[in-house]
Amino acid sequence: MEKFSADLLFSSQKKISQPEKGYRFSLDSFILAAHIKPKGFEKIIDVGCGCGIMPLILAARYPDLRITGIEIQKELYKFARKNILANKLENKIYIIHENIKNIMPSDIKGKADIIISNPPYKKKNSGRLNPDPQKAIARHEITLDIDLLFKCSKRLLNEQGRLYIIFPAQRFSSIIQTMGQYKFVPEFIRFVHIKKNAAAKRVIIRAAKNSGKPCTTAPPFYIYGSDNKYTNDYACLFKP
Repeated sequence: MEKFSADLLFSSQKKISQPEKGYRFSLDSFILAAHIKPKGFEKIIDVGCGCGIMPLILAARYPDLRITGIEIQKELYKFARKNILANKLENKIYIIHENIKNIMPSDIKGKADIIISNPPYKKKNSGRLNPDPQKAIARHEITLDIDLLFKCSKRLLNEQGRLYIIFPAQRFSSIIQTMGQYKFVPEFIRFVHIKKNAAAKRVIIRAAKNSGKPCTTAPPFYIYGSDNKYTNDYACLFKP
């Protein structure tokens, strides 16, 4: 395994290891995890789980959950397994090394209630492709794009299942269009800004199958307040 760094999660005894120079989790994972609100016991799949950051966050907040992480990159899969075992969560979190397009409901012991994903956000042929393979696959739509994510989510979610995603705000229309193609409807939308009066950088969306609920547009999520200090919303990201 490549060189790694180890950090504490929520300033507790839970540790998380990740590549020292390869793909490292970002603030997006914490922001998305903070918006996932399971209803009691539910089955969750994390598509592109990386080193397992979101499953670890959710397991700390909701001890009764059962979470499956899907990771296509072998080295990141190894990090995820290492983190699950190090935190003694192997009975709650299961990591699979596979391409999501090959996963069937039988592989995860039945359909899921929730799918979560912080997917690659750059179109395959746009911008400079990072020379680091881990970063390239994590950031560019090489092995996963939003079309494949919604296609697989339709197959793997139960009839009232929900998909949570965080994505660049400028690609919001693409998400809505793809969502409609696979018969998902938006239930929750929230834009993420660095600070007030700045353009949105990210958008959080909860999309649902077979939902008749009206869509809720939540107030913007700001990282910095008018005093240039972190907001309460930001500070809460790092609490169990």
